[in-house]
Amino acid sequence: MIKLNLDYKLELKTWAVFFATILITVYAHEIGHCIPAWINGYGSIPTPAKSYPSDNIPDSLSPYISAGGPICSVLIALTVLFFYFRKRFKYDSAILAGALASPALYTLKFIKSGRGHDSNEFQDAQSVLGLSYSGHSLDWIFAVICLMGIVFWLVKSKPGYKIIGRLIIGFVLTVIFLVALQEINNAIFDPIFMSK
Repeated sequence: MIKLNLDYKLELKTWAVFFATILITVYAHEIGHCIPAWINGYGSIPTPAKSYPSDNIPDSLSPYISAGGPICSVLIALTVLFFYFRKRFKYDSAILAGALASPALYTLKFIKSGRGHDSNEFQDAQSVLGLSYSGHSLDWIFAVICLMGIVFWLVKSKPGYKIIGRLIIGFVLTVIFLVALQEINNAIFDPIFMSK
């Protein structure tokens, strides 16, 4: 009974770390969108799943704002991959999975729809980075990062087949969490920041 209780608490903590990591990385992505505006003296407000310009930002700055989010996401994912590969620490798999959740969903959307992100965010970001505007460079970068994460996790964790159910549950909960985060964020902050 005591062992079951300890396993349950550890499991809850692992899920909490996983979802907190997703929330932190999505928010950091939104901060990444705001940084070019801030550097150029324009106001921009990051919220947990969207950024809102508070000034009239010139069209010439928009591609840089688009690029800030994906660049931030890539840097976070690569940093987490580096530390995951180099060192073992408590909840490292949960942190890795949480950091790669958004890039993985971008990759799945790319596979399914031919584009990893809605609107022109990836295309604008690619043009700023000197890549083809109409290409799929960022989609492929996110796909490679996800594959690296999977390989690192498989090599380091050596999971058995019994984890398949947990991975499926994690995938479903991740999609639900990210969709709910976006919907709740928009319901709360769109009326506040888009009414101006």
